[in-house]
Amino acid sequence: MLKFEHTVIEWINDHMIYFALGFVLIVAVWIRAAGCDYVGNDYHFSLYDIPENCQSFLYRSLVGFLIERSDFIVILLKCFSYAGDFAVAMLAMLFWRQRHSRLNATAAFFLLTACLLSPVVLIYSMGGMKVDSLCMTLLLVGILCFRKKWFLPAAFAVALAAFLSPAYWPVVIVLSCLAAIKQKKEGTLSLPMAAALLCLLCLLVLSVFLENRGMDNGYFWGKLFVFNPLTRESYAGPGQWLTGMVKLYGYFFATGSLLLAFDHRKMRLPALFVQLAVLLYVGWQQTYALAI
Repeated sequence: MLKFEHTVIEWINDHMIYFALGFVLIVAVWIRAAGCDYVGNDYHFSLYDIPENCQSFLYRSLVGFLIERSDFIVILLKCFSYAGDFAVAMLAMLFWRQRHSRLNATAAFFLLTACLLSPVVLIYSMGGMKVDSLCMTLLLVGILCFRKKWFLPAAFAVALAAFLSPAYWPVVIVLSCLAAIKQKKEGTLSLPMAAALLCLLCLLVLSVFLENRGMDNGYFWGKLFVFNPLTRESYAGPGQWLTGMVKLYGYFFATGSLLLAFDHRKMRLPALFVQLAVLLYVGWQQTYALAI
């Protein structure tokens, strides 16, 4: 072997992980670009202003504004979801760096692969143009601000998640309670923290008020917890309600458990199971009409 060839091979071996990182990013962008025009069988519930649309008032207002001004509304909404996908991946790497003091290329490769190429992430953003990735981004920003003791920015960040999707109202409440309990146990429940919690509560009440305006058009806060948009009827029983909640919180639990699995080995199998369960169920709901 020539010396030049040996040098080239060594250089490739030393930088192989960076080639892999580039490949993941290229594939993530390519898949999303290829699926820009794809719509699942329930896309109209999130797109058109009809009673079955259980999205938030803020989301409906934004869609109503854009749909009158653009013929590419599906692509625009998917771009919002795609931006959330990449933001979650970047924040996941930031959290890893904070916890482990540094982010090596191998860790970055696995984080990007998990966050950008997860089938659950793709089916929610590419197949359903959901706002879950944006909500997850805001929750992670809120957690990051909380760790830095920026309590008011944390409150505004997580409250905005509730404004984007009413489904995240209970999530925000749970996270806020856990944060308050953590601060109390550590003996650091300060006045700024209490003020932030009060501000958060006021913002959540405001979000409920906005969802309850104009009840004659079929919108009210909490409708998505009792109303199945696929059947246009109330949930018939616990089983049907549970499957509805799988779709409602599928992205949150799948992505959340995936992020936890990187720090806790015991979470890896449960995270994989959650990914598969959500993928099978939501994927079937998104595509079954296309196979008929």
